[in-house]
Amino acid sequence: MRPTAPSFCILCLAVLFAASAPTQTKAQTNTQTNAQPKPPLMPVPSFGPATAAPEPSTPPAAPFHDARYGVSFTVPAAWNLTRKDRDVSTFALDARNAPRTTQMRAVATISFNPHPYSTFSGALFYFSVTPRTIPSDCAAQASAEPPHSVTTTRINDIPFTHGYDEHGGVCTESRDDIYTTPRDKICYRFDVVVNSFCGGDVSGVRDITPGELDSVRRRMQAILDSVRFDK
Repeated sequence: MRPTAPSFCILCLAVLFAASAPTQTKAQTNTQTNAQPKPPLMPVPSFGPATAAPEPSTPPAAPFHDARYGVSFTVPAAWNLTRKDRDVSTFALDARNAPRTTQMRAVATISFNPHPYSTFSGALFYFSVTPRTIPSDCAAQASAEPPHSVTTTRINDIPFTHGYDEHGGVCTESRDDIYTTPRDKICYRFDVVVNSFCGGDVSGVRDITPGELDSVRRRMQAILDSVRFDK
């Protein structure tokens, strides 16, 4: 049985309407899916502080006193003090020209790195004595091989002989400023040691600058300036 004309036209219109309707392509679907807002990018971390970090305050500053030899000085905040060798240092390696009879009485060491992005590796302040020493031998402890110079300086109106020793491979890895003074046949000695390491370019840090070295020495000079004798 043949379809009537009206039914045929309605069917044709349905087919034509479906064929003419707009279709979504795969690319359009992907574009709509990807149109979601993207999360913000994370900031790139910085390897250097914009401002100097506050220095630690513990342990607090404390006085040191050696009753046997009548010497006192002030240990700054954030420095450690010990009376035993090899706890935090090796006196024989840092004070290389000290006689074997020299007795280390105390060592103060910095407990933080004031220049963490440099090759700075440590600072030590040694107090030692050499009993039964004549003044000329005491002064000789501060001497070193040329061209290192030896001078005389005064600390709290007490004359000291000042010399220095430094050593290292491709760079200066350690400098020891030596201060000696004789009193009652005893040589009193103070070693101000600053250590660093070579190869900053390899390790990813920069070499410590002269200004940074001076800032470390000023810290240690403050300890030296606080030295007092009981008599």
